[in-house]
Amino acid sequence: MFEPTGFGISIALVVMIAVSALLTRVLVKFRLLAMPNVRSAHKQPVPTAGGLAVALVVVASAFLFVQVTDIDLHLIPQLIGLAALAAVLGLVDDVVELSSGFKFAILFGLSLLMAVILGPVVSLPFDTFSLEIPWVFGVAGTALWVFTLTNTVNFMDGADGVVPLSALLASLGLAVLAAFFGVWSACGAALFLAAGLAGFLPFNMPRARIFLGDTGSLFIGTWIAGTALILIAEGPPAVVWVMPLLTMPWLSDVLLTMFWRARKKRKLLVAHNDHLYQLALAKGHSHLRVAIGLALQMVAVTVLAIIFRVSPTSAFLGFASAASFAALVHWRARQQDRHE
Repeated sequence: MFEPTGFGISIALVVMIAVSALLTRVLVKFRLLAMPNVRSAHKQPVPTAGGLAVALVVVASAFLFVQVTDIDLHLIPQLIGLAALAAVLGLVDDVVELSSGFKFAILFGLSLLMAVILGPVVSLPFDTFSLEIPWVFGVAGTALWVFTLTNTVNFMDGADGVVPLSALLASLGLAVLAAFFGVWSACGAALFLAAGLAGFLPFNMPRARIFLGDTGSLFIGTWIAGTALILIAEGPPAVVWVMPLLTMPWLSDVLLTMFWRARKKRKLLVAHNDHLYQLALAKGHSHLRVAIGLALQMVAVTVLAIIFRVSPTSAFLGFASAASFAALVHWRARQQDRHE
């Protein structure tokens, strides 16, 4: 057992980045192709399941770290197992293309399991009081949040660099916040994911030579959701509001798009091109510009999360402000699209 130093962690992260890049290069040559469909931003088949490299590096590194460090990482093994199951589900879907209903059912079951194992949110805190939630409803609500976030990452993975870059920044933001709160298990988990994504990113941006696939997107969504639950369980009450704030750029696009499609009486579980990033691509914006735009949003919400983390009510106000701004931007984009 050893106490990790800054230098030792830096070396380990560099090694993880290099291994992730090497495995991704191998997967590019393996050429498990993603065929274009109605929601694709590409017209030619591109290798997929590149997220397998990210998942393997993150899982192996986290497992090794648990074995050799003195830091209390009692929830990390559970996170490793749950995220690995999500990656396996995604890999099977990349290979044989599961029905959406079956995949959603398995994923929701996995989300319920994560809520029970890592701990449900059973209190919505404010400075002077807390709204207590019965355990059963807390499990259901937490599972719904995990399920939504995981699928959100999957739905957003439709343009070069969009998810890998934004997820890399979200992971770094999560690591910074976990360090502020002194929850080193969550900080380490977030850094592991950031390193895995850093090795993969050059193969997906500025021009995609390989996609994450469901293997990567389901793993990334589950890992971030699980890391957030660890931080909520071990951090101060304000974290409950900080975590949805940190993932607001993803959640707002997907949830508001679903709401818009429901109002238009369009089917919610079929492939479509109605996300804001897809509208931006349709208007001629490059994949790189769209990816950078989402990345800047991730930086902005990270700064807000750091500023508003000081108390539960402050964090709630930061979350509510970001959600309101996102709704306004979404409404304006829909209005402009309707008049063009």
